[in-house]
Amino acid sequence: MKAIVKYVTFTTITYIIILMAAFSLQTKLIFFPEKLDQNFKYDLDRNSEEVFINTSDGATINGIYHKGEKPTTILYFHGNAGSLKDWQYIASDFTDLGYSFLIIDYRGFGKSIGNISEEGLYLDGKAALQFLKNQKGTAVKDIIIYGRSIGSGVATELASQFETRGLILEAPFTSLKKVANQKMPLLLPSLFLSYRFDNLGKINKVKNPVLFIHGNRDDLIKPSHSEQLYSTFTGKKKKLIIPKAGHNDVNSYPEYHRALAETLTHFFN
Repeated sequence: MKAIVKYVTFTTITYIIILMAAFSLQTKLIFFPEKLDQNFKYDLDRNSEEVFINTSDGATINGIYHKGEKPTTILYFHGNAGSLKDWQYIASDFTDLGYSFLIIDYRGFGKSIGNISEEGLYLDGKAALQFLKNQKGTAVKDIIIYGRSIGSGVATELASQFETRGLILEAPFTSLKKVANQKMPLLLPSLFLSYRFDNLGKINKVKNPVLFIHGNRDDLIKPSHSEQLYSTFTGKKKKLIIPKAGHNDVNSYPEYHRALAETLTHFFN
């Protein structure tokens, strides 16, 4: 009997320690930023420039801005890992179509300065939009917000506050807590996770058209998240589920590029 009590006690204490560690390390379990030296040089062409944007809480956000031929600008929020060293190349999916394009590194990523937090990422997104408006003279109605994976949380929050031309969500989740519950149910993430990114709760605050994109073989964020967001949203909407695509390779499929070109040209106009 004593052995059983000792075992239960040991197991309980160990489990509590694991929960405490998960709570204290949650930012490192969610975000995998790559730091860049401030002297790092991006592959910029004559229509591109590196920019630094100050946020309302004192962070400094690094970004790359491409000037296109069309009045519409894509404001792009990337995933939870890496930096603009690699993410910079996503621009060609849009600049080849003639669109202006701004992509930023969140605070704590690349050359951007500041501590990662959910509210902080929202402020980064708002600062990027204000930069387009105030520094580049872009009308808010000429901005299409694009959020990929964790960036869908930033994009949805921003689109719920500003009426832009449109919102594109690639591999979005209904909420980060739901993803965590699916991935780590034994850790009871709903009890300790301070990051919410509640896209489902905000989606009907978005007043512009929304395009949902997901790979049907996405094992990180199941396509059911896009399906639920799509069915919940009551505004003008479109859905693209790409056969065989996973979480990180959606833009390698021709269906994506065909749908993107058609949507940018017709759906958001």
